[in-house]
Amino acid sequence: MQTRSLTVANRSVGEWLSSLPTVIILLLTIFLASGEIIHSQLLKIGENTWQGYFELRTAGLVREPSCNPDPDVEGELRRAILEKEASMADDPLASIFGSDIDEDAMRRSLNSSREICRERWESYERVKERVTPGVIMYRNLETGVAAVVTTLGNYKRLLLCILVLICAATTTLQRHHIALRPSRTVKDHYIGTSAQLVANLMLLMSATVYRGQEQISMSEGVQVHDFYLHIFWIAGFALLSAINFKQLISPPKDLEPGGGWGKAFLTIPLYSLMCLTAGAQFMSQGYYHGISVYLGMMMELSTLFLNLALYIWIGMMLKQTRMAQLAFDVLRPWNMSPELMCFVVLALAAFPTAFTGASGIFIIAAGAVIYTELMRAGARKQLALAATAMSGSMGVVLRPCLLVVIIAALNRSVTTNELFASGFKVYVLSIVLFFIVSQFFRTEPARIAPFSEAVPKSIRALAPLAPYAIMIVSVAIFFREVLNRGTDEFSAPIILPVMLIAVLLYEKLSKNIVHVASAVLIALVGWSFWKMGDMEGSIAGTVFRNLLIIGIVVSNYVFSTTPLSKPDDNPNQPAVGKKLESSLRLATNETTGHIGALLMLMALSVSTGGIIERSGLMEQLPETFANIWVATTILVITMVVIGMIMDPYGAVILVNATIAQVAFANGIDPLHFWMITLVSFELGYLTPPVALNHLLARQVIGDDEVESSKIAKGQASFVRRYEKFILPILVMLSALLIVSYLPLMSEGLHSWMFQKAAGGAL
Repeated sequence: MQTRSLTVANRSVGEWLSSLPTVIILLLTIFLASGEIIHSQLLKIGENTWQGYFELRTAGLVREPSCNPDPDVEGELRRAILEKEASMADDPLASIFGSDIDEDAMRRSLNSSREICRERWESYERVKERVTPGVIMYRNLETGVAAVVTTLGNYKRLLLCILVLICAATTTLQRHHIALRPSRTVKDHYIGTSAQLVANLMLLMSATVYRGQEQISMSEGVQVHDFYLHIFWIAGFALLSAINFKQLISPPKDLEPGGGWGKAFLTIPLYSLMCLTAGAQFMSQGYYHGISVYLGMMMELSTLFLNLALYIWIGMMLKQTRMAQLAFDVLRPWNMSPELMCFVVLALAAFPTAFTGASGIFIIAAGAVIYTELMRAGARKQLALAATAMSGSMGVVLRPCLLVVIIAALNRSVTTNELFASGFKVYVLSIVLFFIVSQFFRTEPARIAPFSEAVPKSIRALAPLAPYAIMIVSVAIFFREVLNRGTDEFSAPIILPVMLIAVLLYEKLSKNIVHVASAVLIALVGWSFWKMGDMEGSIAGTVFRNLLIIGIVVSNYVFSTTPLSKPDDNPNQPAVGKKLESSLRLATNETTGHIGALLMLMALSVSTGGIIERSGLMEQLPETFANIWVATTILVITMVVIGMIMDPYGAVILVNATIAQVAFANGIDPLHFWMITLVSFELGYLTPPVALNHLLARQVIGDDEVESSKIAKGQASFVRRYEKFILPILVMLSALLIVSYLPLMSEGLHSWMFQKAAGGAL
């Protein structure tokens, strides 16, 4: 909600109404994700501090026992016998089942009850005597954290709902939704905005009908969860519709005159196209609230989508640091040709992609940084755009990609061990193919500097990265040693934002923070060596890790040097804050727009999947094909098409429910099938007319910069003019063909590429 004409406390209205709520929700997400870890550690600390803390923490919360610890057993026995005799006298069947009363058994039962009561009183008195004010204060802290985490955890869906609507409103005001081409002319504006208005009104109608349907269900005694969310969806879609209506009657002043009607239809946001298509289908079936039902399914995965928002925030904070620029300083002394530089960047970018879980998320998070640094390194714009669009495509098959974990969780035919083992081989194949194919696109001879010149300069360029490594490692070690949580696919959304904030503290607040972090690291390393005898796991691994940490700390003080490049020597450098507050504010402002664009697209993609599922289209595929080659071909084409129109998470769920069983029935190995699926999706995300990865790259790079990369028809060949599309397609298509068909030709190759793991899933 960008409003420059009115500011409050030197902040725009948009920042107060959009960025501030967004950062609060993101911080709450981090707290909720780490809250259970913090609470478990508090319990552990309590037990280590006060023996029997699990009993002590109940002091004042549990009432004193109501039973009598010293009852008159004989008196109770007599009363029990009299009651038993009276009961038997009134029972006409008592004589049939026996009328004897076992006084010894009844006495034993009463004695047992007395002992249990005494134990309860003893426990109560023991806890009461040992409770100190310190225990009470700590208990209040620990139970308070548990209560807050539990209470807020029940409202994750509300947090996601508010985040989607606030960010969608911001994106709509900024005209930042994902479309096939940007809106530049008057006709573009009217067509695109009108389509958004109709789509948002359709969403408003669907949400209203859905609320009415659930009211009817509640009146019939059906339990309905999170009914209160309906009012938020209705208010949110009404707000989006009002924004579109205002934009129609008050167009932006910077629009170009004229324009073509045909091209104008390409400016309709993809989420609007999906909404109009799905909504029309649902209404034709009388299922007027269908879109809202599938939005509710998105809420079921609230943790996943909140984590995706965190990854976007991580990427925008990364843009505010100098880490990427300094990392490229390490590569510059090698003076590599642009294609070779892209190869190295893609090979390295695959590993952070594995933590984000999807190529599109990584492009949103780091695409602008990659493009900027490739341009700085001398790559032509078409090549830089191709590499940026592909930057996330190599890593979706690597450990610990969340998408792979979801595949393993959805079916029992594969494990994460097997998927990651095969995925690494697919990664190596894909990156080698990029190197080979890119050499045919060279505009100058391949080159690389002599090792004798490049190695010393690269080593020297590593020194400025040492403080960053100290800040990052200190956060990782803190989570590992203090909170007992390593960095994996589940904890990455929690830990990575803290790492980036620590880096910004070093860059923007005080360079002396690195000294504190170094002291903490050395202390933790010393503690680790001292406790090594009691540790579980590999001692050699612990020693290696500690020595590596010591080496990083020492290098920061011994080999400290001036960075090779300056932060302002590149005209494409994104806006960077000079202070911590301004950097976080700029990062959050960008995050808000990107979250709105991506999550709205994903939300309506779920509805598109619902239409495909309800249409029975997948059921039209025959259960068996003539042979495995035909089956593979049909399924590959189907999955590439799905990859062109759906986000990866929704696509995986749809494929698992429909296509997977067809593949298995036709003899395609499950592990082989899922590798084909992942590569097919990546090819779909790079292939026009949609080419989602390219659209996301344009979102973060900027429309003007992408437009400036276009080459006129007479100035270059077709291949050179469309290099940003052709190069990625050739690479991923080659990888797909090899992964799909080559293992079918050789049983040995098939067994090697898709080897069954001995262990279970990780």
